[in-house]
Amino acid sequence: MAVPQVDKKMLGELEVMGFPAVRSIRALHYSGNSNLESAINWLLEHESDPDIDQLPLVSREISIECGDTSNEVRNSAQGMRTHAQERKSEEQATAGSQKEISQVERELNANEHEEEDRKRVLALHKSKRDEEEKSRGRIRNQLQEDKRERIQAAKDVMEAKRTLEENQRKRMMESRKAEQEEEKRARERIRQRIEDDKVKPIEPIVTSEQLRDCLRNLKKNHKDDNVRVKRAFQILLKIVANIVKNPEEEKFRRIRLNNPVFKDRVGNLQGGVEFLELCGFQKLRNNSYLVMPRGKVDVALLNAAGVQIASAMENPYFGLLSK
Repeated sequence: MAVPQVDKKMLGELEVMGFPAVRSIRALHYSGNSNLESAINWLLEHESDPDIDQLPLVSREISIECGDTSNEVRNSAQGMRTHAQERKSEEQATAGSQKEISQVERELNANEHEEEDRKRVLALHKSKRDEEEKSRGRIRNQLQEDKRERIQAAKDVMEAKRTLEENQRKRMMESRKAEQEEEKRARERIRQRIEDDKVKPIEPIVTSEQLRDCLRNLKKNHKDDNVRVKRAFQILLKIVANIVKNPEEEKFRRIRLNNPVFKDRVGNLQGGVEFLELCGFQKLRNNSYLVMPRGKVDVALLNAAGVQIASAMENPYFGLLSK
């Protein structure tokens, strides 16, 4: 047993296409070693065979050569002539009774057979050439289609890259715009603080003792109403704490004096508004609001005020034992 001989040129083309050598030899052998298209079709039809990756074996070496077209035609014609001569010999052996047929007639018949064989060989060659041309055309079309797909894929990658760069540029512009707006707001805040500092009068430094004395006077003035005093201390502590936690919030630094709740719990108590003024609040000219400008916020002073209020709330004798 031996491995059959196949056309080396077609075997090389199949391997270039990506088919394994063993499968290519098997396809060429079982497809008659005729053309690439037949071998490819055989591979597609038998790719799931269990023995697809095994070399075929034959009892004798078969030598198939696909040389140039003229040699192939000449070899095929020679084979046909040999076949015709053998058939002619058999006819002579079995037709002994027809010896009366003349030599001229036998030669004419032989010539006719040879002409038919030649025509069949030419037709076979033409069919094989047409099939090979179609196969090459299909391969050529596939290569062109692959090239178009690669070009389109490259275009898609370039478009995606361009879109990504455009989006990044837009994000950078938006970020820069936001930074510029924030810088503008920061400059405006600084300008406002400078304006506030220009009109801010020079005031004496408020001490913890002053805060404590103000709270002590508030409690003395209302010593008979401890509940109301305690409630006033709670409101004052809440106002101070809100400003410390949220110094930028204007709503915590602005109090309407005629607000019923504030007026009842703090405004009507002697010493309540005075304590807030010590903390930094200022009355507007129309006396309708207490306002603490942003530049007036003194976190250390407010913390000290909170400590004094908490101390006054915790000490039941606060303001009662002093003169």
